[in-house]
Amino acid sequence: MPDDHRPDGLTRYSIHAWDDSSTEALSTITAHRGVRAGIAPEVHDVLDPESAARGYLDDALASTSLPSLTVPEVAGTRTGFTPIGTETVALTGTRTVKFRQVLHDIPVYGSFVVVELDGDNELVGIDTTTGRPEDVDPVATIAPARAVEIAREAPGGYSPVATAVPRLHFYYDGGEERWRLVYLLEDVPVTTSGGATGADPPVPEAPHLVDYVIDAHDASVVDVLPRTPSLTAEGVEQTAADSYGVQRTFVAQSEQERLVLRDPVHNVETFDFGFDDPATDADALPGALVENPPDWSPAAVSAHANAIVVSRFLRTVVLRNNIDGRGGPLTSTINCVVQSASSGPKEWANAFWNGTQMVYGQIRNGDDLRSLSANVDVVGHEIFHGVTGSTARLEYRAQSGALNESYSDVFGTIIANIGNEDPRTWDWLIGEKLFPDREALRDMADPTRFDQPAHMDDYQDLPVTQNGDWGGVHTNSGIPNKAAYVLLTTEDPDGTLALTPHEVAAVYYIALTQRLSRTSQFADARRASVASARSFLRGRPRDERDRKVAAVGAAFDAVGIA
Repeated sequence: MPDDHRPDGLTRYSIHAWDDSSTEALSTITAHRGVRAGIAPEVHDVLDPESAARGYLDDALASTSLPSLTVPEVAGTRTGFTPIGTETVALTGTRTVKFRQVLHDIPVYGSFVVVELDGDNELVGIDTTTGRPEDVDPVATIAPARAVEIAREAPGGYSPVATAVPRLHFYYDGGEERWRLVYLLEDVPVTTSGGATGADPPVPEAPHLVDYVIDAHDASVVDVLPRTPSLTAEGVEQTAADSYGVQRTFVAQSEQERLVLRDPVHNVETFDFGFDDPATDADALPGALVENPPDWSPAAVSAHANAIVVSRFLRTVVLRNNIDGRGGPLTSTINCVVQSASSGPKEWANAFWNGTQMVYGQIRNGDDLRSLSANVDVVGHEIFHGVTGSTARLEYRAQSGALNESYSDVFGTIIANIGNEDPRTWDWLIGEKLFPDREALRDMADPTRFDQPAHMDDYQDLPVTQNGDWGGVHTNSGIPNKAAYVLLTTEDPDGTLALTPHEVAAVYYIALTQRLSRTSQFADARRASVASARSFLRGRPRDERDRKVAAVGAAFDAVGIA
C-alpha cells in the first residue's frame, strides 16, 4: 500500500543529528547557527528556544545542502511559519518548537514543523510537513456566520448541539485532488442517528465531536471529520472489589460525612449516570459523584482504580501530567445507556472518550452487569484517545484514524502489562473477558484472529463513512498494532530484548505527541518513531543506539510500512 493511501497534499521531510545520512546537511546548518536569520553566533546559546529554532529553520530552508527542503511558494508569495508552542520533553531532555505553515496569514491544514533542540540550543533534528495551496483565492466569499448555518444543515445524520468559531484554512481535498479555502469548525458536539454497523467495536452512537469543513467560496460541505470516539483535601485509602471480584486499593476523599470517588493526588474522579442516556442527556454529564454510603459498586471501583493506574503510568513512565499535560481531571462516568443502541435493559456494550471524559456502558454477564471499565487495557485505551486529542489530533479516518486507534491499543496493552518486563509473556488481547460471547476485541500478537490485517499487503480500503468504520479505523489498526508487537518482542542475537517496554513506551509517546499531526499516515508514524528513538537514545553508546534504532525500523518493515 503506498504511503499516500489517502493523499493530503502535503510533503514530508526529516533530518536528525544521529542519522548518518543527515550529518553533512546538519553540519552546514549548525555552522551558520542562525546567521541567515540575523542571529549572531555568540548570542545563539542564550536565545529563547523559539528564536534559536527559527534561526535553524531559516538556515535549513535556505541551505543548498537540503535541496528537497524549501519554502513553498505560491503565485510568487512565500509561505511563512507561525510558532504554535514550545515544549520540554522530559523523556529526552530536549525541547521541541512547533510551527504551523501559513499563506497570506491563513494556516495550511495538517502542516506541521518541529525543530528539536538540546539544552544548549544545539540542533537535534527538523521534521517538516508542508503544502503548496495553489490556484486558490485567499479571500472568502461567504461570511463565517454562513458557514455555521451550513454546518447545521450538513448531511450525514448529525445534529449539532453547539457551535464553534469558524476559522479559515487552506485544506487539501483528497477526493478531488485540489486545494480549497475553507472554514474549519472544530470540536462541535453532535448527536447522531445511530452507530455504525459492522464496526468492531461499534462507533459510539452519541454524543461525540466532529470538525466541519465548509468551502469558503462555494459554501459546499467538503468534509465532516469525526473526532475520537470509542472505549485539595486529603485522600482516604479504600479497599473494595472490582468487576472481577479482585480487591483493589484506591484513594477516595472525605466530604460532608461521606466518602466520594475523587483521588486528589492523581485528580481522578468517578461519576454514576444512573443508566441515563448520554445521547439525549449529554448536558447532565458527568452525573452524580459516586459516594459511600452505600458501599462502593464494583463498576465504580474498576473505573476509578483503573484510571488511577493510567494516571500513574502517564506521570511516572512517559512523564506526562494526566491527559492535558497540566494535571487536569481524569473524569469517568459509569452506568450509561444509549437507548437507540441498547441490547437489553440497562445494557450498552460501548465505551468512548467524548472529548472531555470517559463514558462507560455495561453488558450482561449472567445475572449481573459488567462495566466496560472492568479492564485496565480498555480504560488506558480510552484515556489515550484523550492524549492523542490533546496533542497530534489524528483525524479519525483511514490511516490517520487507524493510527489513532492503534496508539490507544498499544498504550492500553503496555499499561495492562506494566511490571512484567518480558513482553514475550504478555497478554496481547484487547478487552479480554469483557464479553460473554467472545474472547476479546483484538489480538495485537495476531490481528488476523479477529479479522484485522497484519500487513500492508492486506490493507482494507473501506469507505470513509460511519458504516465503513470511517475507512476501517478499527480494522487497519491491526497493521501498526502488529508492528508494536514485533518491536516489543524483538530479540538481540544473545536472546535479550532489543528494547525494554519502557524504551518502547517512550519512543511511541514522543512520536505521537511531538512528531505527528492531523493527517499523519502509517509511513509518518514510522519516520516519527525512528526519529524519536534517535532523540531518546542519543546519550547511549553509538553501537547500542544504532542497534535499537534499527530494531524500530525493522518492526515497521515487518508489516510492510516502508
